[in-house]
Amino acid sequence: MAAYSERELRLADGSCARLRLGAVKTLRITVKPTGEVLITAPRRVGVRAAMAFANERLGWISARRAEAGARAAAAPRLSEGGSAPLWGRVYPIVLADGDGAGFDGEKITLRVPRGADYAARRAALLSLYRRELERELPALIGKYAAALGVAPPRWSLRDMRSRYGSCTPSRAAVRFALSLAAYPPLCLEYVAAHELTHLRVSGHGADFHELLAGVFPREAEARAMLRGA
Repeated sequence: MAAYSERELRLADGSCARLRLGAVKTLRITVKPTGEVLITAPRRVGVRAAMAFANERLGWISARRAEAGARAAAAPRLSEGGSAPLWGRVYPIVLADGDGAGFDGEKITLRVPRGADYAARRAALLSLYRRELERELPALIGKYAAALGVAPPRWSLRDMRSRYGSCTPSRAAVRFALSLAAYPPLCLEYVAAHELTHLRVSGHGADFHELLAGVFPREAEARAMLRGA
C-alpha cells in the first residue's frame, strides 16, 4: 500500500483543498504561502470526516488564505522601475552600485553590484528593513514590557516567511519578522504587544486575549492590516 493517497476536495464555500490520507496520528490543516489548503488525516478517518473537519474551520482557513494573499500582494518588484513597501506605503525602487539600501522619504535605493540577481536585491531591501526595525523596536519593547509588568526580553530579527513573530517564554526571547517593516507601524506595535504578552500567558486562550486587549486594544485593526483586509 502506498504511504499515502491524495484527492481533491471541494469545501462548503466552493474552495478547493487537497486531502492526504496516510500514516499520521491526527487531522491537520495547513495553508501554504501560495494559498493552497492541505488536509492531512489518518487513513482510518476517511474522506467524509476529513471534509467535515475542514468545513468546521472555514473561517480559520479563509483568514490564513487572506494572509497568504496579502503577503503575495506585498511582494516587491525589486528592479529599476519597480517598487517595494515600507511602513505601509509603496515606494519606487532605484538600483545603484554599492552595498546595502537607503531611503530618502521618496524612494528606496538598493545598492548592489551591477547585474545582481533577485536574491541579492532582496538581501539589500532586508538590510533596510532591519535598520528600520532596530530603530523602532527598543521603545516598543520597553513600552509593553512596562505595561505587562515583565522584564524586557532579548529580541532578534529574522527573515521569517510564515509568521510575524514568536516567543520562547522559558528563555525570555522574542523574535520578529523582518517583513514587518513593510506594514503600517501599528502592525509592528501589535506584534510586539502580542509576543510580550506570551511572557505572561503561553497559550491563546481567553486569559491571553484579555491581557493583550488591556495593553493593546487595537488588535482587530492591526490584524486586518496584516491580512490586507
